[in-house]
Amino acid sequence: MSQVKYNRLSSGDSGLDADSSFAIDFRSPFSYKSVYTYSKSSSPYIGEQRDYKPSPFTRFCTGSVIVLSFLLLVVTFPVSGWFAIKFVQQFERIVVFRLGRLQQPKGPGITLVIPFIDLWQRVDLRVRAFNVPPQQLLTTDGTALNLGACVYFRVTDALLSVSSIQDLNHSVRILGQTVMMNLLVSKTKAEIENERQYICTYIQEEMNSATQSWGVEISRVELSETTVLFDPPDDHMNKVTGILGHLAQQLGVGGSPALPSLLQPMLIPPAEDTKPPSQAQPFTPLPPTSPDELMNSVRQILDDQLVRDVGAVYLFRITGDRGGVYFLDLKIGLGEVGRGVPPYCEPDVVLTMTLEDLQSMLHGQMKPYAAYMGGRLNVDGDLRTAMLLEEVVKRLQEVREQNDPEQWVQLGALVGHIPPK
Repeated sequence: MSQVKYNRLSSGDSGLDADSSFAIDFRSPFSYKSVYTYSKSSSPYIGEQRDYKPSPFTRFCTGSVIVLSFLLLVVTFPVSGWFAIKFVQQFERIVVFRLGRLQQPKGPGITLVIPFIDLWQRVDLRVRAFNVPPQQLLTTDGTALNLGACVYFRVTDALLSVSSIQDLNHSVRILGQTVMMNLLVSKTKAEIENERQYICTYIQEEMNSATQSWGVEISRVELSETTVLFDPPDDHMNKVTGILGHLAQQLGVGGSPALPSLLQPMLIPPAEDTKPPSQAQPFTPLPPTSPDELMNSVRQILDDQLVRDVGAVYLFRITGDRGGVYFLDLKIGLGEVGRGVPPYCEPDVVLTMTLEDLQSMLHGQMKPYAAYMGGRLNVDGDLRTAMLLEEVVKRLQEVREQNDPEQWVQLGALVGHIPPK
């Protein structure tokens, strides 16, 4: 039986020597050595500053300007000393751009800055803090929360903090707000309350991954106290499922005319003492009205009890052709409604919406919170105070149900609920 011999393959390129008779030379004339640095802790132009070699003429001009500046500094020393000598504290550094070129940071102690050719900036290395303003957010389970945070950070690299970012404080603040919002909207109310430490650690790590290239370190993140604006109803999911099922049946049978009546239960969750949905009246559009008529209808229900329940001053900015500015004072006396701004005090909340949306809200077809979440109501001020308008809507509905028909016909003619006889 013959033996098979295996020979090791050559690691070199055979036939590509200098005396090769091949017509094509496959040896590359290029060098594949990278000219870039991929470090995450330094910006590209910082590396460029180390690798850049100016031409001899550029070096001669730069050196000449620096020497002349030094001579001018020495000649005018008693006066120029006030501008050239800087005292740097132990917790500070001075970053200098000399003729546009970044220099090594100076300090602490006495440093020399050449006037006219040096641009310098003082950098504080101590720990700083800022507050992320309380943000109104909606969690995955439908809870509306008001939550903020406090972020502590410090500068670890003075060169990067000046050359890598234009506005360091503003950029870190916006980054913290964005990271916090992206995380909290993906969690439920229970998870936010039970995992506060994990949330703080996650925000800190995410911010550090972005601020590392800025020469900044996030040292600590603390969440503020959570304020619950609105708790979600327990039957929301069942209600949505039922509505989607009826919607599919209606679209498959007769089209979209029944769509408003199907969406009506979503705008106003039925109270315990109301009729079942099968006996509810269908959604009908309201007749057109004017802002003055709407405000006159609200004036009919003002009393001291409503002032005690609400205790706020509202300013309505009604947009559109028939819009205007109106105020509702539910803080002083028996309350007052009028055109323009409040005469006695500043408004607590400014509400901006269309005349049709305001009419639907006062009629009870659209809740204030649903209008706000749907983008049809713009709130400038405290959201919880704005949602107290629900008390005004309830009072209008009570008047409609309890008063005698003739009195309600007169009031309904003003609001636009009931056409006048």
